[in-house]
Amino acid sequence: MSDENYMTPLVKILKQLTDKGYTADFLLIKEGLLSRNTNEIFKPHDLVIERVYRFEGDSNPDDMAIMYGIKAHSGTKGVVIDAYGTYENNEITNFLKDVKVFEILD
Repeated sequence: MSDENYMTPLVKILKQLTDKGYTADFLLIKEGLLSRNTNEIFKPHDLVIERVYRFEGDSNPDDMAIMYGIKAHSGTKGVVIDAYGTYENNEITNFLKDVKVFEILD
């Protein structure tokens, strides 16, 4: 069997996004969303959420997650993953509320 048979849906989608150029390693810091790859720091108005995916664990509600495919006006693209629901990171949620959503449907 291939390794793909053992990948979770989140890992499969992450691989697909990476293949589409969403390669930046984003980290939310006090100043904004940092791309660890380029050291750029983005404010919400510098970003667009292009893709949104929600995942729910089959047997455990703690496994709920949300993944955002984000593109900066500079062309930098990456992914932000957060817990969904009870365990979400309020700082990420509040930051992303101010980011424009222009979802691309594959």
